[in-house]
Amino acid sequence: MQLLLQAQLTLEEIHVSKLTKVTVAVVLKKSIDSDEFLVVRRPKEDSDLADSWGFPAVTLLPGELPEQGAQRVCREKLGCNAKATRYLGIMFQERNNYDIFLMDIEMVLDEGEVADVAKANTTHTAYSEQVWSTDPMIMEPSAKAGSCCASIFMTDRGVLDKDEWVKSLEGSSIVG
Repeated sequence: MQLLLQAQLTLEEIHVSKLTKVTVAVVLKKSIDSDEFLVVRRPKEDSDLADSWGFPAVTLLPGELPEQGAQRVCREKLGCNAKATRYLGIMFQERNNYDIFLMDIEMVLDEGEVADVAKANTTHTAYSEQVWSTDPMIMEPSAKAGSCCASIFMTDRGVLDKDEWVKSLEGSSIVG
């Protein structure tokens, strides 16, 4: 019996659960009626989606609401202020080093505000480039590589079938 308890304890000590991140990504628009949205390029040294286009995002802090996190994205990653206008969706994904719940929130720039990745004031991912686009297909390579924010956005825009992209992620380098 003692040996069995020692074996269980050893297995429990070896089993380390992965970190779970709850993340919010911002689909930023210039105005409520605009079809134009901001995409950012992840840095070349990024561990998951290096040099790919995506939406600016943060991991929520303990007790932080998604809308507060989205506002923090704008302040810290883009040096601007914006208001949340629409929830686009949420996705869960088991990644190689952590699990993630990621939601996309659409936001509109406050009047007179300008988004600029060069104004980022963050200790985490700082984006290398930004572009305003009206073409959701700019996100297709990222979605195919396993990007949650790109997949949610493209599904919301009706250019990606949810069942199809979930199946396409099997065996990708990001989800293992």
